[in-house]
Amino acid sequence: MSEKKTAEIIQLYRESSPELLAVLQRKLGNRMEAEEVAQDAFEKLCDLSNYDDIEDLRRYFFTMANRLALNLLRRRRIERGYLTRQYGSVDQEQDLDPEVVLYHRQKLDRTRAALMGLPAKTREIFLMHRFQGRTYLEIAGEFRLSIKSIEYHMNKALKAVVQAAEAV
Repeated sequence: MSEKKTAEIIQLYRESSPELLAVLQRKLGNRMEAEEVAQDAFEKLCDLSNYDDIEDLRRYFFTMANRLALNLLRRRRIERGYLTRQYGSVDQEQDLDPEVVLYHRQKLDRTRAALMGLPAKTREIFLMHRFQGRTYLEIAGEFRLSIKSIEYHMNKALKAVVQAAEAV
């Protein structure tokens, strides 16, 4: 990256971060997480090798941070759903033994890592079916694949998730 681009990105971060942090804090409800998301977005912006196609760098930065925040909120929702299925109410989490909570969070982290390690198409098919409630037929139509191919991807994803969840 050229020194000019680096300086431009640093300047953008300095000028935009107070506003971005306020937006992220409202969205996430947590200042520390807002700062982490802003920093992650800044790092991703710095890692880009080609800025020529980006018309508005500030808007791109805010959009990237917003998407990272939405991913964090989605992870929170999945974690809450998992804990609710395990223990009935998320509020009961405070009453649980911290070791039990840690165990289940680590299990969830391993499962998330297994999903992220899957090929993008397999991961997307799994998420569409399990979290969006899409049928194999709908997914097959969208990806222009056979139902057998969707079954293959689902089996691959399920195997990875189960292995990750059962790992000690």
